[in-house]
Amino acid sequence: MLDPIVQRLVEQAIDTPVKLHLLLMFHENPRMEATPAAIADRVCRDIWSVGQALQELSDDGIMLRSATANGEPVYRYRPKDELVAAVERLVRGYDDPLERDQLQRLIRDLADYAAYRRANVWDVHVA
Repeated sequence: MLDPIVQRLVEQAIDTPVKLHLLLMFHENPRMEATPAAIADRVCRDIWSVGQALQELSDDGIMLRSATANGEPVYRYRPKDELVAAVERLVRGYDDPLERDQLQRLIRDLADYAAYRRANVWDVHVA
């Protein structure tokens, strides 16, 4: 059974496989800072899903976004103080194969509805 604190974090912020991948990568490399294009190249994913995931992680207080001189966003790992314990538990639990399986299953289930949870009500009706 998943830790309730981890489950809440996943349901509120880490609701796609891309976000999980980025969180784990930045957690392992806490001093890394890069643009979405550089991160997409590093994780071998498309720039659009990486850019959206980084934006949402920033909105949820896990990443810090700043701009470079040319206006392109740069992201670095800086979870809010109230999220640090939950992130640590998620990363620690990810080392356990059974908990990792549960976590990945939950995230796959949440990913199907992630866009709807974040979308503006108007955007859903227009689309």
